[in-house]
Amino acid sequence: MENKRMRRRESFTCWLLMLGVFGLNELQAEENKTSLAQDPTHVDKNPEEPKTLKGYHRHEGQFIAMGTKHHLFNFTIIHVIDDVQACSYDKQGTQTIFNKAWITEALGKDYIKHKKEVNLSTQTYFNWLLKFLIRNDTKSDENHIIQLFADCELDNDIEIGSHVKFAMDGEDFIKTDDQDNHWTVMKPEAESFKSLAESNLGAKMREKAMKKYCFDMMRKILQYSNMKENVAPEVIVSRHDAPDGGVTFNCIATGFYPHSIQLHWEKGGQLGVWGQESSSGILPNADSTFYLHITLELPPGDSGTDYSCVVEHIKLQKPAVYPVPEKPPVKRPWGMALGLLTVIMLVLGCAGAFIIWKKKKTGPRTHEQATVDGDGSL
Repeated sequence: MENKRMRRRESFTCWLLMLGVFGLNELQAEENKTSLAQDPTHVDKNPEEPKTLKGYHRHEGQFIAMGTKHHLFNFTIIHVIDDVQACSYDKQGTQTIFNKAWITEALGKDYIKHKKEVNLSTQTYFNWLLKFLIRNDTKSDENHIIQLFADCELDNDIEIGSHVKFAMDGEDFIKTDDQDNHWTVMKPEAESFKSLAESNLGAKMREKAMKKYCFDMMRKILQYSNMKENVAPEVIVSRHDAPDGGVTFNCIATGFYPHSIQLHWEKGGQLGVWGQESSSGILPNADSTFYLHITLELPPGDSGTDYSCVVEHIKLQKPAVYPVPEKPPVKRPWGMALGLLTVIMLVLGCAGAFIIWKKKKTGPRTHEQATVDGDGSL
């Protein structure tokens, strides 16, 4: 019985430390917000109505702590918005660095100051959490790593989802998304505090933290400017006709930014399911742009005429339509044979004409010439 209480107390302590990464920082933010509201000298420098964001956007926070039972060697935080790094924190320099100068203007001085304080306190929480999770490790000098990945997504300024995942020494520990607040246990050690994670307290604290540090931070930045200049996709459409009569279309879009894009097939300007479709998924290029490849395999009997690949991207004024090339003309075997026979006849005709011309040029040989040619003694 005592062991059971001890395990419950330990799991509760561990979960409080995990919630501390989110919830306690959020409580601190609420306190700062209240104090600012009570300060008569505080003036909101951005009173104008914020603009509505268009398209799909994603914000990911990466938290990585490495250390032993006795010392935290390194701790880093990286915020990535639309696949471009926005800011970072490193224990070695204890500084929060914003990758673009305008980001500090977008967030405002008060938010920047608070964010720097939060990063320092988050480092403390992770130090406690690391020591707690490896408390039973018999090798005190062995390094361990804990990671937290948290992301949120917007689609036309609508919050469509957020996710949180913990990992320990490179292996998933526990994760969740905000669809139903269901936590999935990846390691047996995480099972004991799953119920606490799914409690109302845990859900509310995580919701507030994601709102403050994921959704709102992303909105502040993107309402000020894009992370990088938008780039329209380069599109290539091709077709492949197999010997057995099968037809496959390919539509490739590359070099575009941001990564939100829509590609679909139309026939005669109409949407529909025309065959078996597949997609590569949106993949990154080396230059921070993106790539997408979709295919359409038509059923037998479809000639593949009047098809188009339609592309929608925020950089395009309207959907761009790229027609699929028509089927190339097929040369019949008898036609090829006839062509080859014609060439042979032309070659033989030219050879015969050359021989006749040569004989006419040399003329008939006389009897004396023949005798000389036949007897070398004359």
